[in-house]
Amino acid sequence: WLKEFRFKRLCGCSLGPSTFAVMFGLRCFIWAVAARWVQGDWSAVDDMIQQFKFLPNVSFSAGDASGRKHTFEKGGIRMDTPLFLASSSKFPAAVAIAGVVAEGHLTFDTKANEVFEWWTQDSGDDRSTVTLRSLLNFASGLVCEDVGGCGMNCLGAVNATMYSPETCAQEIYTTGPWVAPPGTFWSYHSMHLQVAGAMAAKAANLSMQALLDRFLLKRINMTSSKWLGYPNPHLAATLTSTGDDYDKFLQSVFNYDIASKEITDEMEVDAYQHYPGLRPSSFEKDIGLQYYGHYSMCTYFECVGQNWSAQCLRNGIHADPGLYGYWPLIDRSKGYYMQLATQRVITLPAWALEMYNISESEVDSLSAQCVAPLRFSIQASVEAALNKSSAGADSDRVRDDPF
Repeated sequence: WLKEFRFKRLCGCSLGPSTFAVMFGLRCFIWAVAARWVQGDWSAVDDMIQQFKFLPNVSFSAGDASGRKHTFEKGGIRMDTPLFLASSSKFPAAVAIAGVVAEGHLTFDTKANEVFEWWTQDSGDDRSTVTLRSLLNFASGLVCEDVGGCGMNCLGAVNATMYSPETCAQEIYTTGPWVAPPGTFWSYHSMHLQVAGAMAAKAANLSMQALLDRFLLKRINMTSSKWLGYPNPHLAATLTSTGDDYDKFLQSVFNYDIASKEITDEMEVDAYQHYPGLRPSSFEKDIGLQYYGHYSMCTYFECVGQNWSAQCLRNGIHADPGLYGYWPLIDRSKGYYMQLATQRVITLPAWALEMYNISESEVDSLSAQCVAPLRFSIQASVEAALNKSSAGADSDRVRDDPF
């Protein structure tokens, strides 16, 4: 009942998170079925966003291979409003790193010890087998309890700028929580991507700012976007951007412009297929984050609120939801992209955390989980407006959370 209480208060619903997702999603799906499903008619989508009380400020865009097809803005967040993307920073950073792979400076299977001379070559040390792929899949063997910098000085807001990408990677190598061989545990935090970025910068002989500009920001004209903390920005969490800029990014990834189909296909492979023995770590936040599905390279292979299935694999939806509710996705099977651009912060006083036994990781996950019902309720109407097939029982995607 405590879980139900939390979501009643924070998500504006009267049921627990899983039940709410089901009921809200199905209710809105039925509403959408009853609406006028006409190609190019976005009224049902706009109405659902307008009536979704948890997000008083949000922008929305959607498009396909021909570009953006629709924009809707609500409240104080416009498509040109700068937003702190938090975890939605991860996939853009990974795509920039993939640009270094595309130029041939390294491959996804390049080992860290092939780039850094100080990284162990000892076959008896699990770190000797860490690859760029295992880092981008968050399966490198680094496991920690929080979703951020895990106590690394070089990832702290105050200290980050005093490090180079390589010295930060060396600190993580030396003092990080390496607990298993790569491919054993999936653990969601910032250390993997920070080391991956340092590998790419070293291999390409570029500063991190030059790398991000060359392979992402300047390449697709994301003029209102930047990472904070150069020369050693926290890649997994400090991108500031706008809905307009992120729409450019989604279009470019969707159309295989910023990265070739060969590179993108490899990035979108389910990490749990590449590493058959992979499983989430035993930490509460890693088990809880299975709510979103499996993981690829810095993006979820979406399977929200249900056990992984062949249907989720066929759906081919790749999403990178952020701490504050930002939810961008690409649907490969139906051929479109969309995003909910927002910055909804949830905080709870210490007494509430203690009284209701709420962990910090649960609070961190609330914004995105509370946005999930809207993301799914608009899906059928988005596909109708874009004239995309709705086959495959998409309304079934939000089910009771098995975790």
